[in-house]
Amino acid sequence: MSKFSERLKEERKKAKLTQEDIAKQLGITRSAYTLYETEKTQPSIETATKLADILKVSLDYLVGRY
Repeated sequence: MSKFSERLKEERKKAKLTQEDIAKQLGITRSAYTLYETEKTQPSIETATKLADILKVSLDYLVGRY
């Protein structure tokens, strides 16, 4: 599993958010969001930035830069 998908799932759980919660905030389906956590696809930079904002972490952290 990539750092991104691992950290995405870990931070979502820490924030006590469901996949559905985040999907709604992004304006996508839960199944589309699930693809990010399971490494089936990568979000655009804009979506990744929104994810970092939702989870209150830096984008650098999500992508494993530190």
